[in-house]
Amino acid sequence: MKHEKFTNSLGVEGIIHTKVHDASTLREVYPEWDNLSKVEKKEAACDVEPREDYIDYNVTTVGLHEYFVRNLDPDITSEDANVSVSWLALGDDAASGVTTSDTELNNQVYTEQITDHADNGNELLSSTFVDSTEANGSTLDEIGLWTGDPANSANPEVFLVNHSTFSSITKDNTKTVTFDVTLTFDDV
Repeated sequence: MKHEKFTNSLGVEGIIHTKVHDASTLREVYPEWDNLSKVEKKEAACDVEPREDYIDYNVTTVGLHEYFVRNLDPDITSEDANVSVSWLALGDDAASGVTTSDTELNNQVYTEQITDHADNGNELLSSTFVDSTEANGSTLDEIGLWTGDPANSANPEVFLVNHSTFSSITKDNTKTVTFDVTLTFDDV
C-alpha cells in the first residue's frame, strides 16, 4: 500500500464585522422604518453610514472541527449530518477570553435566529440584525454562531461553531447593530 503525504490542510478564518447605527438616523432616512421586516431593516441599514464600525477575528471551536472530521466518513449520509449555522448568541463577558474548546459563550445574554445567509462555496456569511428594541440593557462584547437554538444544546447536533470577542457595545433603544460573521475555508 502506498502512503501519500499531503502538505496542505484546511484553514478556517473568521471575521466579525459589527456595524452600529443610530435608530433615529435610520428613521429619518426611512420614514417607514418601524414597518419594515428584519431582513428589510438589515438591507436598508447597509445604505446608511454606521456610527461605529468594527472588524474582529474569531476562534472556531472543537465542535466545528469534529463536525468536519465526522463528515469525512463516506458512510455518514444521514440528513442529520448536514448542519447549518442558524442562530447567533451574544454575551457580555469577553474578559474570560475564548478558546477552541468553548462549548458556549462565557455569559450569554441574548440569542436570535440569523437574519440572512450567503454561501459562495468556500465562504459563509451569516448576518444578524439586532433592532433597537432587542438585547437592550447589556454591554455586549462576545458573539457565537450556533447550529441550532442554543436552548437545545443538549442535542448533539446543536453546537457552538465559533466564539469571538469584539469591541464592547452598550446596547439600548437608540441603537441597532448588524453582525456580519464570515467564515472562510481555504487550503493552507
